[in-house]
Amino acid sequence: MPTTHIRPSAPRPTRWKRTVALAVVAVLAVGVAACGSTDEQSASSTTGDPATAAGNLVQAGEPGPFEVGVRTIEATDPNDPSRRLPIDVWYPVEADATAGLARHDYEFIPGLGYTSEVSWDDAPPAPGPFPFVVYSHGNGGFRWVSTFLTEFLASKGFVVAAVDHTGNTALDEFTGQSLPQAQVAQVRPGDVTATIDAVLALSNDSGDPLSGRVDADRIGVTGHSFGGYTTLAVAGGAPGPDGDLPPDERVKALVALAPYTTLLNEDQLGSITVPLMVISGTLDTTTPIDPHTEAVWSAAGSRPLIRVDITDAAHNSFTDLCQLRVAVGERPDVPEAIGAELERQSGQACGAEVLDYLEVQRITRSYAAAFLIDELDGSNQFAGVLDCGDAPPSVVCRVRN
Repeated sequence: MPTTHIRPSAPRPTRWKRTVALAVVAVLAVGVAACGSTDEQSASSTTGDPATAAGNLVQAGEPGPFEVGVRTIEATDPNDPSRRLPIDVWYPVEADATAGLARHDYEFIPGLGYTSEVSWDDAPPAPGPFPFVVYSHGNGGFRWVSTFLTEFLASKGFVVAAVDHTGNTALDEFTGQSLPQAQVAQVRPGDVTATIDAVLALSNDSGDPLSGRVDADRIGVTGHSFGGYTTLAVAGGAPGPDGDLPPDERVKALVALAPYTTLLNEDQLGSITVPLMVISGTLDTTTPIDPHTEAVWSAAGSRPLIRVDITDAAHNSFTDLCQLRVAVGERPDVPEAIGAELERQSGQACGAEVLDYLEVQRITRSYAAAFLIDELDGSNQFAGVLDCGDAPPSVVCRVRN
Protein backbone atom coordinates (compact mmCIF):
# COMPACT_ATOMS: atom_id res chain seq x y z
CA MET A 1 0.00 0.00 0.00
CA PRO A 2 2.50 2.66 -1.10
CA THR A 3 2.02 6.35 -0.81
CA THR A 4 3.23 9.79 -1.70
CA HIS A 5 1.92 13.20 -0.81
CA ILE A 6 0.96 16.29 -2.72
CA ARG A 7 -0.58 19.52 -1.60
CA PRO A 8 -4.26 19.71 -2.52
CA SER A 9 -3.38 22.09 -5.36
CA ALA A 10 -0.18 20.42 -6.58
CA PRO A 11 0.28 17.44 -8.92
CA ARG A 12 3.14 15.65 -7.17
CA PRO A 13 5.96 15.94 -4.62
CA THR A 14 8.96 17.98 -5.71
CA ARG A 15 11.91 15.82 -4.68
CA TRP A 16 12.28 12.05 -4.74
CA LYS A 17 15.27 10.14 -3.51
CA ARG A 18 17.10 8.14 -6.15
CA THR A 19 16.38 4.95 -4.26
CA VAL A 20 12.62 5.29 -4.65
CA ALA A 21 12.51 2.34 -7.02
CA LEU A 22 13.65 0.01 -4.25
CA ALA A 23 10.97 1.40 -1.96
CA VAL A 24 8.38 0.78 -4.63
CA VAL A 25 9.52 -2.82 -4.98
CA ALA A 26 9.29 -3.31 -1.22
CA VAL A 27 5.90 -1.78 -0.82
CA LEU A 28 4.41 -3.43 -3.89
CA ALA A 29 5.37 -6.81 -2.51
CA VAL A 30 2.42 -6.55 -0.12
CA GLY A 31 -1.34 -6.62 -0.54
CA VAL A 32 -3.70 -3.79 0.16
CA ALA A 33 -6.51 -4.15 2.64
CA ALA A 34 -7.44 -6.89 5.05
CA CYS A 35 -8.29 -9.36 3.37
CA GLY A 36 -33.32 3.17 8.26
CA SER A 37 -35.07 4.66 10.98
CA THR A 38 -37.62 7.46 11.24
CA ASP A 39 -34.90 9.97 12.18
CA GLU A 40 -32.91 9.15 9.04
CA GLN A 41 -32.21 11.83 6.45
CA SER A 42 -30.46 11.54 3.10
CA ALA A 43 -29.10 13.70 0.32
CA SER A 44 -32.54 13.71 -1.30
CA SER A 45 -34.15 14.94 1.91
CA THR A 46 -32.00 17.84 3.02
CA THR A 47 -32.37 20.30 5.86
CA GLY A 48 -31.37 23.93 6.17
CA ASP A 49 -30.17 26.13 3.33
CA PRO A 50 -28.63 23.93 0.57
CA ALA A 51 -26.48 26.79 -0.70
CA THR A 52 -25.04 27.31 2.78
CA ALA A 53 -24.39 23.59 3.16
CA ALA A 54 -22.55 23.47 -0.17
CA GLY A 55 -20.41 26.45 0.79
CA ASN A 56 -19.59 24.95 4.15
CA LEU A 57 -18.52 21.68 2.53
CA VAL A 58 -16.11 23.55 0.28
CA GLN A 59 -14.81 25.46 3.30
CA ALA A 60 -14.26 22.23 5.23
CA GLY A 61 -12.16 20.84 2.39
CA GLU A 62 -9.82 23.82 2.09
CA PRO A 63 -6.41 23.62 3.82
CA GLY A 64 -6.41 25.29 7.21
CA PRO A 65 -4.48 28.34 8.39
CA PHE A 66 -1.57 26.42 9.90
CA GLU A 67 1.70 25.12 8.58
CA VAL A 68 2.37 21.52 9.64
CA GLY A 69 5.10 20.24 11.93
CA VAL A 70 5.97 16.56 12.23
CA ARG A 71 8.09 14.42 14.51
CA THR A 72 8.48 10.69 15.02
CA ILE A 73 8.17 9.10 18.45
CA GLU A 74 7.86 5.54 19.64
CA ALA A 75 5.57 3.62 21.95
CA THR A 76 5.74 0.05 23.21
CA ASP A 77 3.04 -2.59 23.18
CA PRO A 78 2.18 -2.91 26.90
CA ASN A 79 1.54 -6.65 26.41
CA ASP A 80 4.81 -7.24 24.56
CA PRO A 81 7.71 -4.91 25.42
CA SER A 82 9.68 -6.22 22.44
CA ARG A 83 7.03 -4.94 20.04
CA ARG A 84 7.91 -1.33 19.28
CA LEU A 85 5.42 1.05 17.69
CA PRO A 86 6.81 3.95 15.59
CA ILE A 87 4.43 6.92 15.54
CA ASP A 88 4.38 10.01 13.34
CA VAL A 89 2.85 13.08 15.00
CA TRP A 90 1.66 16.03 12.90
CA TYR A 91 0.66 19.27 14.59
CA PRO A 92 -0.26 22.90 13.79
CA VAL A 93 2.52 25.45 13.36
CA GLU A 94 2.22 29.21 12.96
CA ALA A 95 2.77 30.36 9.39
CA ASP A 96 5.84 32.43 10.26
CA ALA A 97 7.59 29.75 12.34
CA THR A 98 9.20 27.57 9.66
CA ALA A 99 12.11 29.77 8.50
CA GLY A 100 15.32 27.77 8.23
CA LEU A 101 13.62 24.42 8.84
CA ALA A 102 13.78 21.35 6.61
CA ARG A 103 10.90 19.58 4.96
CA HIS A 104 10.22 16.16 6.42
CA ASP A 105 11.57 13.02 4.75
CA TYR A 106 9.14 10.11 4.85
CA GLU A 107 11.28 6.97 4.83
CA PHE A 108 10.10 3.44 4.26
CA ILE A 109 13.48 2.35 5.58
CA PRO A 110 16.57 4.60 5.93
CA GLY A 111 17.42 5.98 2.50
CA LEU A 112 14.18 4.91 0.87
CA GLY A 113 11.45 7.52 0.68
CA TYR A 114 10.54 11.02 -0.39
CA THR A 115 10.35 14.57 0.90
CA SER A 116 7.04 16.09 1.95
CA GLU A 117 5.79 19.32 0.42
CA VAL A 118 3.74 20.11 3.51
CA SER A 119 5.38 19.00 6.76
CA TRP A 120 8.37 20.60 8.50
CA ASP A 121 10.73 18.68 10.77
CA ASP A 122 10.40 19.53 14.46
CA ALA A 123 8.81 22.92 13.85
CA PRO A 124 7.69 24.77 17.00
CA PRO A 125 4.03 23.96 17.71
CA ALA A 126 1.44 26.71 17.66
CA PRO A 127 -0.17 27.49 21.04
CA GLY A 128 -2.82 24.92 21.97
CA PRO A 129 -4.54 22.94 23.17
CA PHE A 130 -5.82 21.24 20.01
CA PRO A 131 -8.17 18.32 19.41
CA PHE A 132 -6.34 15.04 18.78
CA VAL A 133 -6.96 12.39 16.10
CA VAL A 134 -5.28 8.98 15.71
CA TYR A 135 -5.01 7.42 12.22
CA SER A 136 -4.80 3.62 11.70
CA HIS A 137 -3.40 2.29 8.40
CA GLY A 138 -4.72 -0.70 6.47
CA ASN A 139 -3.30 -4.21 6.19
CA GLY A 140 0.26 -4.12 4.87
CA GLY A 141 0.36 -0.33 5.05
CA PHE A 142 2.37 2.07 7.17
CA ARG A 143 1.82 5.13 9.27
CA TRP A 144 2.20 7.77 6.52
CA VAL A 145 0.07 5.99 3.93
CA SER A 146 -2.66 8.67 3.89
CA THR A 147 -0.91 11.98 4.33
CA PHE A 148 -3.59 13.53 2.12
CA LEU A 149 -5.70 13.36 5.28
CA THR A 150 -3.26 13.38 8.21
CA GLU A 151 -1.27 16.44 7.10
CA PHE A 152 -4.49 18.17 6.05
CA LEU A 153 -6.11 17.74 9.47
CA ALA A 154 -3.03 19.19 11.14
CA SER A 155 -3.35 22.27 8.91
CA LYS A 156 -6.94 22.61 10.17
CA GLY A 157 -5.87 22.71 13.81
CA PHE A 158 -5.60 19.08 14.94
CA VAL A 159 -2.76 17.13 16.46
CA VAL A 160 -2.70 13.90 14.44
CA ALA A 161 -0.79 10.71 15.21
CA ALA A 162 -0.42 7.60 13.06
CA VAL A 163 1.11 4.39 14.33
CA ASP A 164 2.87 1.58 12.48
CA HIS A 165 0.95 -1.55 13.47
CA THR A 166 4.13 -3.58 13.87
CA GLY A 167 3.67 -7.06 12.43
CA ASN A 168 1.17 -5.74 9.89
CA THR A 169 3.14 -3.19 7.88
CA ALA A 170 4.52 -3.20 4.34
CA LEU A 171 8.02 -3.72 5.69
CA ASP A 172 6.86 -6.70 7.76
CA GLU A 173 5.34 -8.25 4.66
CA PHE A 174 8.50 -7.66 2.66
CA THR A 175 10.78 -9.13 5.33
CA GLY A 176 8.52 -12.06 6.20
CA GLN A 177 7.76 -10.85 9.73
CA SER A 178 4.01 -10.42 9.46
CA LEU A 179 1.82 -11.66 12.27
CA PRO A 180 -1.25 -13.84 11.61
CA GLN A 181 -4.39 -11.83 10.96
CA ALA A 182 -6.12 -13.08 14.10
CA GLN A 183 -3.23 -11.84 16.24
CA VAL A 184 -3.09 -8.53 14.38
CA ALA A 185 -6.80 -7.98 14.98
CA GLN A 186 -6.21 -8.46 18.70
CA VAL A 187 -3.29 -6.05 19.04
CA ARG A 188 -4.42 -3.26 16.71
CA PRO A 189 -6.94 -1.56 19.09
CA GLY A 190 -4.30 -1.62 21.82
CA ASP A 191 -1.87 0.08 19.44
CA VAL A 192 -4.30 3.00 19.17
CA THR A 193 -4.65 3.19 22.94
CA ALA A 194 -0.85 3.10 23.30
CA THR A 195 -0.60 5.93 20.75
CA ILE A 196 -3.09 8.02 22.69
CA ASP A 197 -1.16 7.38 25.90
CA ALA A 198 2.16 8.31 24.29
CA VAL A 199 0.96 11.59 22.80
CA LEU A 200 -0.90 12.63 25.94
CA ALA A 201 2.28 11.95 27.91
CA LEU A 202 4.13 14.44 25.69
CA SER A 203 1.41 17.01 26.23
CA ASN A 204 1.65 16.46 30.00
CA ASP A 205 5.45 16.81 29.98
CA SER A 206 6.36 20.41 30.74
CA GLY A 207 9.73 19.93 29.06
CA ASP A 208 8.37 18.65 25.75
CA PRO A 209 7.65 20.97 22.79
CA LEU A 210 4.11 19.52 22.63
CA SER A 211 3.46 20.41 26.27
CA GLY A 212 -0.11 21.61 26.65
CA ARG A 213 -0.87 21.17 22.96
CA VAL A 214 -3.28 18.20 23.19
CA ASP A 215 -6.78 18.33 24.64
CA ALA A 216 -7.42 14.97 26.33
CA ASP A 217 -11.17 15.60 26.24
CA ARG A 218 -11.28 15.92 22.43
CA ILE A 219 -9.96 12.70 20.91
CA GLY A 220 -11.03 11.05 17.65
CA VAL A 221 -9.89 7.99 15.69
CA THR A 222 -9.90 7.38 11.94
CA GLY A 223 -8.53 4.60 9.77
CA HIS A 224 -8.75 2.88 6.39
CA SER A 225 -9.70 -0.72 5.63
CA PHE A 226 -8.20 -2.88 8.42
CA GLY A 227 -7.62 0.49 10.06
CA GLY A 228 -11.38 1.01 9.74
CA TYR A 229 -11.85 -2.20 11.71
CA THR A 230 -9.38 -0.84 14.25
CA THR A 231 -11.27 2.44 14.48
CA LEU A 232 -14.52 0.64 15.24
CA ALA A 233 -12.93 -1.87 17.62
CA VAL A 234 -11.40 0.91 19.71
CA ALA A 235 -14.91 2.16 20.48
CA GLY A 236 -16.84 -1.11 20.46
CA GLY A 237 -14.37 -3.46 22.07
CA ALA A 238 -12.80 -6.53 20.51
CA PRO A 239 -11.05 -9.74 21.49
CA GLY A 240 -7.59 -8.99 22.89
CA PRO A 241 -4.46 -11.02 23.62
CA ASP A 242 -5.44 -11.40 27.28
CA GLY A 243 -9.23 -11.38 27.09
CA ASP A 244 -11.68 -8.92 25.62
CA LEU A 245 -10.43 -5.38 25.17
CA PRO A 246 -12.77 -2.78 26.63
CA PRO A 247 -13.61 0.33 24.61
CA ASP A 248 -11.29 3.29 25.06
CA GLU A 249 -13.67 5.73 26.73
CA ARG A 250 -11.47 8.71 25.86
CA VAL A 251 -12.45 8.47 22.18
CA LYS A 252 -15.28 10.88 21.31
CA ALA A 253 -15.61 10.59 17.51
CA LEU A 254 -14.84 8.05 14.76
CA VAL A 255 -14.30 8.24 10.99
CA ALA A 256 -14.03 4.82 9.32
CA LEU A 257 -12.81 4.81 5.70
CA ALA A 258 -13.81 1.78 3.60
CA PRO A 259 -13.80 -0.28 6.81
CA TYR A 260 -13.16 -4.01 7.03
CA THR A 261 -15.88 -5.25 9.39
CA THR A 262 -15.98 -9.04 9.04
CA LEU A 263 -14.22 -9.54 12.39
CA LEU A 264 -16.81 -7.50 14.33
CA ASN A 265 -20.09 -9.10 15.30
CA GLU A 266 -23.45 -7.37 15.60
CA ASP A 267 -23.18 -6.96 19.36
CA GLN A 268 -19.75 -5.31 19.08
CA LEU A 269 -20.98 -2.94 16.39
CA GLY A 270 -24.12 -2.24 18.40
CA SER A 271 -22.06 -1.27 21.43
CA ILE A 272 -20.50 1.63 19.49
CA THR A 273 -22.33 4.74 20.65
CA VAL A 274 -19.86 7.59 20.04
CA PRO A 275 -20.55 9.76 16.95
CA LEU A 276 -19.47 7.89 13.82
CA MET A 277 -18.97 8.70 10.13
CA VAL A 278 -18.36 5.96 7.56
CA ILE A 279 -16.98 6.95 4.13
CA SER A 280 -16.93 4.27 1.44
CA GLY A 281 -16.64 3.80 -2.34
CA THR A 282 -19.23 2.14 -4.53
CA LEU A 283 -16.55 0.46 -6.69
CA ASP A 284 -14.58 -0.92 -3.74
CA THR A 285 -14.03 -4.62 -4.39
CA THR A 286 -11.75 -5.19 -1.37
CA THR A 287 -14.12 -4.09 1.40
CA PRO A 288 -17.30 -3.57 -0.63
CA ILE A 289 -20.13 -1.51 0.82
CA ASP A 290 -22.21 -4.66 1.00
CA PRO A 291 -21.47 -6.29 3.42
CA HIS A 292 -18.85 -4.14 5.20
CA THR A 293 -20.41 -0.66 5.39
CA GLU A 294 -23.91 -2.13 5.48
CA ALA A 295 -23.01 -4.04 8.64
CA VAL A 296 -22.05 -0.81 10.41
CA TRP A 297 -25.09 1.05 9.10
CA SER A 298 -27.42 -1.73 10.29
CA ALA A 299 -25.94 -2.35 13.72
CA ALA A 300 -23.97 0.61 15.10
CA GLY A 301 -25.60 2.44 17.99
CA SER A 302 -23.87 5.75 17.25
CA ARG A 303 -25.82 8.98 17.04
CA PRO A 304 -25.13 10.75 14.88
CA LEU A 305 -24.32 7.94 12.48
CA ILE A 306 -23.40 9.42 9.10
CA ARG A 307 -22.81 7.37 5.98
CA VAL A 308 -21.10 8.89 2.94
CA ASP A 309 -21.02 6.64 -0.14
CA ILE A 310 -18.82 8.09 -2.89
CA THR A 311 -20.01 6.97 -6.30
CA ASP A 312 -17.31 5.26 -8.38
CA ALA A 313 -14.62 5.49 -5.68
CA ALA A 314 -12.38 2.42 -5.29
CA HIS A 315 -10.70 0.95 -2.23
CA ASN A 316 -7.32 2.64 -2.57
CA SER A 317 -8.87 5.95 -3.54
CA PHE A 318 -8.60 6.60 0.21
CA THR A 319 -4.79 6.37 0.23
CA ASP A 320 -1.91 8.17 -1.52
CA LEU A 321 -1.27 5.25 -3.90
CA CYS A 322 -2.24 7.08 -7.09
CA GLN A 323 0.02 10.04 -6.27
CA LEU A 324 2.93 7.61 -6.02
CA ARG A 325 2.07 6.15 -9.39
CA VAL A 326 2.08 9.62 -10.97
CA ALA A 327 5.39 10.57 -9.39
CA VAL A 328 7.18 7.33 -10.23
CA GLY A 329 5.78 7.28 -13.75
CA GLU A 330 7.42 10.61 -14.51
CA ARG A 331 10.91 9.55 -13.40
CA PRO A 332 13.21 8.39 -16.20
CA ASP A 333 15.47 6.48 -13.80
CA VAL A 334 12.77 4.10 -12.58
CA PRO A 335 13.20 0.71 -14.27
CA GLU A 336 10.44 -0.18 -16.71
CA ALA A 337 9.57 -3.31 -14.77
CA ILE A 338 9.00 -1.29 -11.59
CA GLY A 339 6.74 1.16 -13.38
CA ALA A 340 4.76 -1.70 -14.89
CA GLU A 341 4.34 -3.37 -11.50
CA LEU A 342 3.16 -0.14 -9.93
CA GLU A 343 0.75 0.32 -12.80
CA ARG A 344 -0.65 -3.15 -12.17
CA GLN A 345 -0.87 -2.81 -8.40
CA SER A 346 -2.44 0.64 -8.43
CA GLY A 347 -5.13 -0.81 -10.63
CA GLN A 348 -8.67 0.38 -10.29
CA ALA A 349 -8.14 3.32 -7.94
CA CYS A 350 -6.26 5.27 -10.62
CA GLY A 351 -8.18 4.07 -13.67
CA ALA A 352 -10.43 5.98 -16.02
CA GLU A 353 -13.49 4.00 -14.95
CA VAL A 354 -13.43 5.35 -11.39
CA LEU A 355 -13.90 8.81 -9.93
CA ASP A 356 -10.65 10.80 -10.05
CA TYR A 357 -8.68 10.01 -6.92
CA LEU A 358 -8.02 13.69 -6.18
CA GLU A 359 -11.77 14.28 -6.13
CA VAL A 360 -12.28 11.30 -3.82
CA GLN A 361 -9.62 12.68 -1.49
CA ARG A 362 -11.16 16.15 -1.60
CA ILE A 363 -14.58 14.77 -0.67
CA THR A 364 -13.08 12.60 2.06
CA ARG A 365 -11.15 15.50 3.58
CA SER A 366 -14.21 17.73 3.44
CA TYR A 367 -16.61 15.39 5.20
CA ALA A 368 -14.04 14.06 7.69
CA ALA A 369 -12.90 17.55 8.68
CA ALA A 370 -16.47 18.87 8.98
CA PHE A 371 -17.41 15.93 11.19
CA LEU A 372 -14.33 16.02 13.42
CA ILE A 373 -14.45 19.78 13.86
CA ASP A 374 -18.10 19.77 14.88
CA GLU A 375 -17.89 16.68 17.10
CA LEU A 376 -14.61 17.51 18.85
CA ASP A 377 -15.07 21.28 19.03
CA GLY A 378 -18.84 21.33 19.49
CA SER A 379 -18.95 24.25 17.06
CA ASN A 380 -22.01 23.20 15.01
CA GLN A 381 -20.24 25.03 12.18
CA PHE A 382 -20.98 22.32 9.63
CA ALA A 383 -24.46 21.25 10.77
CA GLY A 384 -25.92 21.68 7.29
CA VAL A 385 -23.23 19.46 5.80
CA LEU A 386 -23.60 16.81 8.49
CA ASP A 387 -27.37 16.73 8.04
CA CYS A 388 -26.55 15.64 4.48
CA GLY A 389 -27.57 18.97 3.04
CA ASP A 390 -26.85 19.48 -0.66
CA ALA A 391 -24.42 16.59 -1.05
CA PRO A 392 -22.24 16.69 -4.20
CA PRO A 393 -23.51 14.70 -7.19
CA SER A 394 -20.95 11.96 -6.54
CA VAL A 395 -22.10 11.46 -2.93
CA VAL A 396 -25.03 9.64 -1.41
CA CYS A 397 -25.21 10.85 2.18
CA ARG A 398 -27.41 9.44 4.95
CA VAL A 399 -27.63 10.40 8.61
CA ARG A 400 -29.29 9.08 11.76
CA ASN A 401 -29.47 11.54 14.62
